[in-house]
Parts: sequence; structure tokens; C-alpha cells
Amino acid sequence: MYSAQGGAGITNIMFHAYLTHSQAKEYTQALMKRGLLELDIDAGSLRHFRTTPTGVEYLEAAERMSDMLAIETRRAAKPSAFLL
Repeated sequence: MYSAQGGAGITNIMFHAYLTHSQAKEYTQALMKRGLLELDIDAGSLRHFRTTPTGVEYLEAAERMSDMLAIETRRAAKPSAFLL
């Protein structure tokens, strides 16, 4: 969905997400059903997608969660004083 924020064709999505054509088709259909991705009517092509506002919110929330998990992981990786 990141690659489709400004609008992207199926090939661009495939390239950025490291997907095959069949995988990209399956994922774009699933994301469209959930309202996270839509066809970009302004592009004039049936294969041009754009992330919806709901999709952008989802990406932002996922990024915040990832950031929080990274902090928690770093804390857990520090050696305990009792083990030294």
C-alpha cells in the first residue's frame, strides 16, 4: 500500500512489494474489499491503484506499532545486571 499512496500500477506494486503478478492481483483485490485500496479513476487506467484515506490511517498505525515494538525489543536485548 505504501507504493500506491500517490497512485501506482500493478507492475509498480509488484516491484516494490516483491510480489509475483498473481500475488499482486490477489492482494490488491483483498485490500480493495477491505476499503484500504481503490482504483484510481483519475489515472484513466483500470490497473492504477491508490491507497484510500482508511488505508493511509492503517499504514500509519502499523508504523507506530512497529516503532513501539522496536523500542521494546531493544530493551529486552539489554543484558541484565544479574547475569553479569
